[in-house]
Amino acid sequence: MVLDIIVAAVLLAFGILSIWFSFESDLNDKNLILVLLVAVAAIIAGGWIIITKLTLALVLTKLAGLVLAGIGLFLIIGFPDVNPDYQRVGMSKAGIFIGLILLIIGAYLLLF
Repeated sequence: MVLDIIVAAVLLAFGILSIWFSFESDLNDKNLILVLLVAVAAIIAGGWIIITKLTLALVLTKLAGLVLAGIGLFLIIGFPDVNPDYQRVGMSKAGIFIGLILLIIGAYLLLF
């Protein structure tokens, strides 16, 4: 699985950089079309490998991890306020605690 993703990344990088460098160089039309066809074929092959390796469960797990990490980061950074008019003093500590839990769970889902 990891080797497939590495091959796909190499193909995508090769295709993108081939297109980028071909526009910067002074190639004639025949060579430019050949380079562009090879580059587009490499991009399509790399994209196909990545798309076929991804499953719906993997995408949903990573999306859930991203959402949980975002909510956790908000609770850690944006939620705490010591102004008694807005919330109690103990609520900011509970918000940071819950935010840390959500951030750790979200990071775990994103990384593993």
